[in-house]
Amino acid sequence: MASDKLRVRIYVDFWNFQLGWNEANKTSGTIVQIPWRELPQILTTEASKGQAAKFAGVHVYASVNVSSPKDRNLNKWLHHTLASYTGYSVDVRERKPRNRAVRCQEESCKTSISTCPSCNTPLRSAGEKGVDAAIITDLIASAFDDNYDIGVLISGDADLAPAVRYIQKKTDKQVVQAYFRSHGDELRNACWDHVFMDDLMPKFVSSASAAPTPVVASPPITTPTTVR
Repeated sequence: MASDKLRVRIYVDFWNFQLGWNEANKTSGTIVQIPWRELPQILTTEASKGQAAKFAGVHVYASVNVSSPKDRNLNKWLHHTLASYTGYSVDVRERKPRNRAVRCQEESCKTSISTCPSCNTPLRSAGEKGVDAAIITDLIASAFDDNYDIGVLISGDADLAPAVRYIQKKTDKQVVQAYFRSHGDELRNACWDHVFMDDLMPKFVSSASAAPTPVVASPPITTPTTVR
């Protein structure tokens, strides 16, 4: 380390985090926006477990369907608001709509349909492309470039587990999962340690309540048009 303080760098799987946050809010009955400005300091403190630490940056990985007005607004917020917060960088990938057939799951049927039986509109999906690969690439590269001592990974995606195991086998870096108790077991087990977002909700609520009303509104608590 270049200093006596642990460098904590945070990696955010945006939709994985947002959907988990939505579910946790629904369960607790507390509706609150993610306190993006306060999030880094809260997680830096929690992940360092009382050791002297400093925040080294946040990388947010998201995807949008550019054909959706809602996602276009989100894209503007990600690039013009979130990216302007101290220490934040944002990587946004495009989800491209494509025609999608749906097959009946009944063994005796297995009929495939490609249009809505009610309005005859073609069924389409917009799959998320490149987000996992971007997270894995940056997490590994930053570890080998000695850009953090603790990497906080906000995700419950099991696809990230092999990269985490590799980093911790080949370097002295520690990866800490920050996610919700009811999801992400495989990734949690691969990580050096974990922080449960559920336990931090009082701090998040307090931070959101104390924060001034932003000039540019935060995105609504929402779900993507289609992911994966």
